[in-house]
Parts: sequence; C-alpha cells; structure tokens
Amino acid sequence: MVDALKFDIETVDSITDPTTGSGDVFLFPDALGQEGRPYVFMVEDPPHKTRARHYHHADVLYVYTKGEHHIEGEGTYRAGDLRWTRAGHAYGPETTGPDGGAWWVISYADPIPVDVESDEAGADTPAPAVAPNTLPEFAAPYDWPAIDAAVRDVGGAIVKSVLDEARLVALDKDIDRYLLGNEGSGGPQSGSGTYDMFLGKRTIRLHGLVEKVASTAELIGDTQIVSWAERMMGGVANSVLLNAGELIQIEPGEPAQFPHRDTDSWPALPLGSSPMLVNAIYALDDFTTENGATHVAPGSWNWDEGRRPTRDEYARAVMKRGDALLFRGDVIHGGGENASTARRRALSISYCAGWLRTVENSFLNIPLTTVRTLPINVQNLLGYSPHDATNRNGGLVGLYECGDPQRAISG
Repeated sequence: MVDALKFDIETVDSITDPTTGSGDVFLFPDALGQEGRPYVFMVEDPPHKTRARHYHHADVLYVYTKGEHHIEGEGTYRAGDLRWTRAGHAYGPETTGPDGGAWWVISYADPIPVDVESDEAGADTPAPAVAPNTLPEFAAPYDWPAIDAAVRDVGGAIVKSVLDEARLVALDKDIDRYLLGNEGSGGPQSGSGTYDMFLGKRTIRLHGLVEKVASTAELIGDTQIVSWAERMMGGVANSVLLNAGELIQIEPGEPAQFPHRDTDSWPALPLGSSPMLVNAIYALDDFTTENGATHVAPGSWNWDEGRRPTRDEYARAVMKRGDALLFRGDVIHGGGENASTARRRALSISYCAGWLRTVENSFLNIPLTTVRTLPINVQNLLGYSPHDATNRNGGLVGLYECGDPQRAISG
C-alpha cells in the first residue's frame, strides 16, 4: 500500500453520474476502496440539479470547490466549505445553484447513495432489514407453469432445495480448491473504475467456471433450468446462450450493490413482456438480511426509465443453502450489504437470447480442450451452435466458416 496518493483532475476523464444520469463524476483508479484506501472522487453537477432524499452506507466528507449546494433542512454550502454526514443519516433533497456545483467526496465505504422515500421527514436510519414485499416460493415437486408465471408476472421466485447436499459439497470443494490454489484471484479488474466499484471491492467473482470449477458444468447445463430459460425467452429467441456463469462471494464489510438491471449491459435493449435475459442465483450459503440477501424490486421492468425503487418496494431473497432465486434480467435488483462476519457465497448462472453478445466471453475463458469434454448441450450454451431465426423471417448468427460451430469442436 502506498503512503500517499495524488489526485490530478486533469489526468482522468469524467463519466456521466450513474446514479442520476446527469452531471460528471471523476474517478481515480487508486482510490476505489482497495487495500484499505478510501473512496475519493469528484462530482460536478449542472445548475439547478436536484437529487432525491438519500443516505450513505458510511460516513462521508464533502469538500466544496465550486458553486452552491443547497440541502433541505441544512442550508447552502459554497466553495471552501466542508460537510460531514454520518452513515445511515437520510437527508435531502439537495439542489445546486445557478452556476452548478462541484465537490470532492471522501469515504471509507462505497458512497453510492441509497434513495429513501421523500415523505420520510426526519428519517435517520438506513433501509430496514426486511421489506414488506415477498417473492413467491416453490417447493418440490416443482410446479413449473406456476414458477414461469411468477417470474413473468412478479419478476422472480425462490425455488427451494434445488441443490442437494451432495452437489453442494462438491461445488464448495471445487471452489475452495481453486481459490486456495489461486490466492488473490477474483478481484475486480475490468479496467473501468466505475464498473469495479459496481462489482464490489470486497466481493470475489469468477468467470470461466467450467474451466476453474468443473462441477459447475452440470449446473450450467441443468435441463430443467435451461428449459425454464428457453420458455421465458421463447417470445424473442429460438435458443439461449450462457450469458455469464459466475461465482459471487460477498465478503464481510461489502456495502449494498448499486441497484441495476442485468439488461443494462445492453443500453439500447428495450424492456418488454418477454425478458431477453434470465438469471438463476444458487445459494451456497444461507442468504440472510444480515449477510447480503439479494434485493429485488417486483414489477420494475414495467417502470418508466429512470425510476428507482423506494425502500418499501424491495423484496429480499432470503434463502437456505441449496435454494435458488430465479428472476428476469430486466427487474431491478442488487446484492445486499454484508454486515455479518462471514462470507455469502453464491453461483449466478444467467442465460440470454441466443442472438445477443454475452457478458462473459466463453470462447476465451474456456479452452477448446475443455469444451470438447463437455456435454453437447453445455457446448451449445457456450456458443458452439448457431442461433437460427429463419422461422421468424430472420437468419443465422454465430456461424463457423458459414456453417455449424460444432465442426470447430469435432475438427
């Protein structure tokens, strides 16, 4: 760890503020919470920009450098002022002055704001551990038509005891073997400071699972889950691909993830009645409100662009080890804060329409020598089959030498 960090605003490019869609944020790659360092960045908002009432997961120090920043109930801050707000304190709305405003933000936890309801005058605590909304739950024998309807109409469902203890033990053993043999792997390294903040500085993530954790191949190709994905996307695609197979292990101290849709990876993708991506999150540890059970906002794929959930619009995916959360990729969701003293381990397996470019590049993550050992349905999910839309007056995509990619495997 370095003893001092230097921040030069001229050396970084700004990004549009991801929490509001306007204004500029200047991020510094060396100050995104890694190795005990603080989060340090600069925000510059245009004139008369208003932010909703919100709170932060940790104490935050603001250093004002330009313009005015009016916060309801507090007053107006100007260039040269300092402001400190404690973790969980809800404040706002806040509005910049006629010349806009700029300020540095310093915090020792992810400072992404969490909106609260505007009519909660005087609220001084973060979101409650349990929201009143719940997700439908299904036990074996599974009623798949009812599960399909729940995911399609509500946005998600919890399927109980999908993985038995033998499969759980095998998965944990393979994951532990890989992590112990590859110390330090799984940290965010996307090349984008913003995206690494989104992924989580205290979260271990692994792609290329069938290469690193062999027992995940059976899970990725599970016929009942793949068939569910195909039904969910039958209105937009004739086949599906593995979008990403991911270990997500949230370590203690990780703040809540920024709420998002998985379909945000494709900004021009329209929302509609048929999802173009679905996700299965398998709990390898119990999911509790304390260790980061996933937040889900039912019905949010129908919302207007830019609308964010209030805290009472979230359900929490509280699950036992072996349960699975099935949900639409266009529903707003996010990992919860891990305020416990233990990890929260899960496998996230998402499937997308067979004509989309996938988030995970399986052609590079999985060597061809490994692909040749996999069942053909898993090979197809990795992209070694074309998407054929000729019955929809379309064409084929994903071809190899104008033909079936399976020839690349057999050859």
